[in-house]
Formats: sequence, C-alpha cells, structure tokens
Amino acid sequence: MLLDQDSRDDEIRPWNMDINSFCMLMHLSQFASSVFPLAGIIMPILMWQQFKKQSAIVDENGKQLVNFMLTSVVLSIVSAAVVASMAIAFFANTEFTLMWGILLLLLIFGLGIVYVVFIIRAAIQSYNGNIGTYPLTIKFIR
Repeated sequence: MLLDQDSRDDEIRPWNMDINSFCMLMHLSQFASSVFPLAGIIMPILMWQQFKKQSAIVDENGKQLVNFMLTSVVLSIVSAAVVASMAIAFFANTEFTLMWGILLLLLIFGLGIVYVVFIIRAAIQSYNGNIGTYPLTIKFIR
C-alpha cells in the first residue's frame, strides 16, 4: 500500500532521519528484544506514538506494526497451549507419538523464521516509501 506523502511529511525529520529510514528503523526495532528484554515491544510503540500525529506515514506503519505484534502474541499463546497439551499427553502416555512432537517443534521453528522474514519484508517496504505490511495479520487497529 502506497501512501501519498503530504507536505508536512516532507518537513518532518524524526530523530534527524528521513521519514522512510525512521519507518524502517521502527519495524526493525522489534529485534531489540534479542538484546534487551521487552525493548522490541516498547521501542516501536514509543517511536510510533512520538510521531504519529505529525506524519501519516509513521502512523500507518505504526498501526501495521502494532497489529503484527498483537497477532504474534495471540499466536504465541495458542502455540504455548498446544505445546502444553502435547507435553501433558506425552507424559500421560496417551496416544502421543514422537513424530507429532517433532512436527510441532518444526512448525514452531518455522513460525519463528516467518516472523523474522515478515519484519524484514515490512522494513524494506517502508524504506522504499510504501507502508510496511505484514501478511496474515489480524487488524486490531484500523
């Protein structure tokens, strides 16, 4: 989705960066949790909140980003519930096979790779002047 930049967006230089670089950094800041716990959640939200009223591009990128983060939380909770139920079934010696456990772990690992790819894809889109979108995202904020 391409959003026309109005004259206000051309004048704004958040953190002394051009708007596209700032939006790219906003998407990539989700990786900050790998260094500081919760930084990947707090930093992009603070970046969005700080400049959303001054730039429609920052606002739309921030909405996309927050929707993706909320969708990721929902999927993480569902995945944790599935893993917990599989673990209970395994230790209770019910009809659980090792193959199901391995498939489940591969699925969760695959979701982690998809998470990283989606973030990088959205960052590239926003750097190119488009809105960074995340496929398969629930639209909590419109």
